[in-house]
Amino acid sequence: MTLLAETTDIMVREPQLRIAESEASAALARVMGKPAEEARAKLRFGPGTTSEQLARVLDKALAHAQQAGLAPQTLVLYAGTAVAAEDIVRIRRKAHGVADWISSPTSEVTIVLRPAGLASVTALPFPVTRSAVRPEPVQVEREPVVETPEEATVLEALYEVIDPDLGVNVVDLGFIRRIRMENPGHAAITMTLTSAACPLSHVMERNIGAALATRETTFEVHWEWVPSWRPSDITPDGREQLRAIGFSAF
Repeated sequence: MTLLAETTDIMVREPQLRIAESEASAALARVMGKPAEEARAKLRFGPGTTSEQLARVLDKALAHAQQAGLAPQTLVLYAGTAVAAEDIVRIRRKAHGVADWISSPTSEVTIVLRPAGLASVTALPFPVTRSAVRPEPVQVEREPVVETPEEATVLEALYEVIDPDLGVNVVDLGFIRRIRMENPGHAAITMTLTSAACPLSHVMERNIGAALATRETTFEVHWEWVPSWRPSDITPDGREQLRAIGFSAF
């Protein structure tokens, strides 16, 4: 969440709110221009279509307004945008060991609160509504995973580290993004997981330590969540392994 305050405006931006862009845009359109507290109540309780996710964004905005010395009852929902963001991808386990991937749509949501007396006098530097078309995915230029023989040795060891949920090593799953030997015998490992909410980061670090223990290599892990991991990051060998253990999406 990003908060920006310009004069008496309170702007709150949530970069990845778990709500579809069409749903968020429709909900914002219903309450645009209304007193902020009334807009929050309509989003939370109705009548009509509700959106608890957007109501919580308004909760944050009103809390920040109070901290800035602005009375919530004097504010209106002056502007808001919703733009499709990257889906959250996760695993769905089915019967008999079969599994596949499911994704949840998200939106980058921005709202602006402004005192009622100023709401009609100054234009915002961005449009109130934006296109509902999903943007083209950004192609990210990534560094080579390894650049030296020492780094390649560390990468080879990481094939022994198995993701406990997927049953495949972290290299073939595409979790390892870079390995750099910052000092002799010390590796900086940049990696990711299926999502930033995955609870296995500590397990992974412990298992990496076990894999490198016999190689006299110390290490540190830098977690990288942008760009987010996608099933397309899996290597061909990883896809074969997933098919063998019952993932139906490969």
